[in-house]
Amino acid sequence: MADVAKLAGVSVMTVSRIINGSGTVKESTRKRVLRAMEEMNYVPKGYTKQVIQHEISTLVLIVPDITNPFFTFIARGMEDVAKKQGYRVFLANTDENINKEKQYIQMCIEFHADGVLIAPVGDDSKANLELLDKQGIPFVLIDREVEGVQVDVVKSDIIGCSRALVEHLIELGHRRIAVVTGPSNNRASRERVEGYLQALERNHLVTSEEFMKRSTMTRDIDPKFIDELLNLEEPPTAMFVANMFQYAHAVRRLGELGLRIPEDMSIVGFGNSDYLAAIDSAFTSAIQPTYSFGSLGTQMLIERIEGLHEMPRRIVLEGDIVIRRSTAPIL
Repeated sequence: MADVAKLAGVSVMTVSRIINGSGTVKESTRKRVLRAMEEMNYVPKGYTKQVIQHEISTLVLIVPDITNPFFTFIARGMEDVAKKQGYRVFLANTDENINKEKQYIQMCIEFHADGVLIAPVGDDSKANLELLDKQGIPFVLIDREVEGVQVDVVKSDIIGCSRALVEHLIELGHRRIAVVTGPSNNRASRERVEGYLQALERNHLVTSEEFMKRSTMTRDIDPKFIDELLNLEEPPTAMFVANMFQYAHAVRRLGELGLRIPEDMSIVGFGNSDYLAAIDSAFTSAIQPTYSFGSLGTQMLIERIEGLHEMPRRIVLEGDIVIRRSTAPIL
């Protein structure tokens, strides 16, 4: 019991009260102690390991693409907070597929998950999220909002970051600027377009539908949007892409066509969330505080589970614009 108390950061008396079911102990403290008991394989008399494991609350993180470091850092932020509060975390990857998302949400219901942190696929996720709500399972949205779903959310200022990136290109003298985003049923994609259009309007510029392309935002992207843009009578001199995967495929395809970055094409977008991983990157990008998405989102979720708040909360975090070598003044 002394070892459990030390690991959980509580007194031996607190551990004793939890085991005996006597006295009043905060729910978060109880879960933290049970977690310590499980980690140390400590099973007191009258308990079974199955009872301890059942008593430990479970959170589920549902993300669209775990190969994207953006969501990896969210997972780390969630795990750090959850473990301190006595929760364990399970991870689910939807591959931006609405049916896989539904399957994982059904899993959360069947296994009686205590809460869900989710970056939804898109607008169609509303029906899936309503399944959680009907079962009384609290959930918090990260990165993406869903129309008509009023719950806690943690995201970045996507519109503001998008506007700042495009205005950087305009300051360099670019006037023909393309935008490549994700699917239109994704609110984060629409916010990128909104920021792009705001930047053009502020600088009395116009665009055309030919300069507005859509693609997936996962690793397996078909970079046909590059060929489509370059085949225009007046192709763009710069482009704003949705994420690092679109950037990587654009760079590779432009290289295959013998074009240089930034001499022949300047590129900006939303980039790698880890400054260390991006130390050699040339990508001029918006860096979002994704670890905070996970940590703050999880804290909000636990508070929701414990009934500490009633009204939905919306946290919008600022991103940083990092100027690197993928942009240059127009020649």
